[in-house]
Amino acid sequence: MQADQVITGDCRDVLPRLVAAGVRVQTCITSPPYYGLRDYGLPGQIGLEQTMQDYLATLLQVFRLVHDLLVDDGTLWLNLGDSYSTGFNRGGLPPKNLMGIPWRLALALQDDGWFLRQDIIWHKRNPLPESVTDRCVRTHEYLFLLSKHERYYFNHEAIREPSRIYGEADADSRASFTRTRGKNTTLRVPGHHDSQHRRDRPPVQATALRNRRSVWEIATTPTQHPHTAPFPRELVELCLLAGSKAGDWVLDPFSGSGTVAAVANHLQRHWISIELDARYREVHAERTLQMPLNL
Repeated sequence: MQADQVITGDCRDVLPRLVAAGVRVQTCITSPPYYGLRDYGLPGQIGLEQTMQDYLATLLQVFRLVHDLLVDDGTLWLNLGDSYSTGFNRGGLPPKNLMGIPWRLALALQDDGWFLRQDIIWHKRNPLPESVTDRCVRTHEYLFLLSKHERYYFNHEAIREPSRIYGEADADSRASFTRTRGKNTTLRVPGHHDSQHRRDRPPVQATALRNRRSVWEIATTPTQHPHTAPFPRELVELCLLAGSKAGDWVLDPFSGSGTVAAVANHLQRHWISIELDARYREVHAERTLQMPLNL
């Protein structure tokens, strides 16, 4: 199987061919079409099923195939937005109910054999405006980290973040953690239990970086390409850096305008994109050229 290619077609048809060909990937980063949100005008597109249950069953079928493609220590990074019910014919809920689709799918995947390792909140700094007056404006989506087995590849050091407590911009806060003269004092350090410290012990050393937290504040990034919901590059970078190494294979079965492919190419990962809409083939080629290999 040739790496670094876009395969045009329905992922439900393409994925079995990849499995049969012996393809194995280290990680899958993807965002399926959201339920009932957009009609892309393509026959057989996912997201326009008659019921929420049909939609979830379809995605379970897709991710069973992804499970077969992953190496033993592989991971799935799944982004999915929620939808509101428009009536009893869409999920069996009265109108205006938040359907809870991301969590319904995550728990269904867990029941299907996946390890549900974490729910990450993607907090959008620039959310789309909403005219609703009976609830808050939505500013987040979920990103689920799932693994094939209990032990899996995860490079936490590659995605460490500046510490808001110990960073250079927080020198005053950092100073508040040093020991004062006199009696033993309780030193409160985030991530550590409170304890009594002797005066003859050195002060706790500050660090400029910390392990990444589970709320990722990332702005949406409009592009010149005709796609309504492109992945932000920064979001994909974090998933790739944590879930793979240079030279690994990466899969996106709902590739859209090809952000995963472009960032994978930039970070020296091999990639396979599957996209139902043939119009995006040229977009993939253009974006991977715009974001060349990071050599």
